[in-house]
Amino acid sequence: MLTYQAKPLFSDKNLRIPVEAKWELSELSELSDGLSSYPVLEPLTVSGVLFNPGPDANGKERICFDGTARTVLQMSCDRCLERVDVSLETPVNASFVRQNGVETEITFDNMDEVPLEGDEIPLEEVILSDVSLSIPMKVLCKEDCKGLCPVCGKDLNFGACDCEEDNLDPRWDALKSLF
Repeated sequence: MLTYQAKPLFSDKNLRIPVEAKWELSELSELSDGLSSYPVLEPLTVSGVLFNPGPDANGKERICFDGTARTVLQMSCDRCLERVDVSLETPVNASFVRQNGVETEITFDNMDEVPLEGDEIPLEEVILSDVSLSIPMKVLCKEDCKGLCPVCGKDLNFGACDCEEDNLDPRWDALKSLF
């Protein structure tokens, strides 16, 4: 688990802790966006820095992390289902706020703050969450992908099929006169 001690950062405002981490494929073999899981093809690497920017406008003590996470996922083209290797380079920015035993109500202004309970900064959770949120919702093997024939399933990128093009649902016939 990727954690760092917060106490040195709170006591020395000029301290900057470099963070370099790598999840090997044996540790992290897939990532999920909440709907699907995708195989990880290259180790997830993270580089960044932990620092204390001083108290925020409300006087809360905080530790910030600014970094970048990189990996490659195996996904499928949304039109033709071909394998697509998707490179992700995700900025990871987090603000860990010391709670001091007081629960804070989540508002629009503070919803990006991570409550810091105890003396450990839980970087792994924030990094994996940001990477999962950066997984693209739509992936194409190429911009002009023609997809699959809806009748026979042939990949139209390799040529046309012999299916009738006028095999439309008769309920749509009324719309033909508009075009």
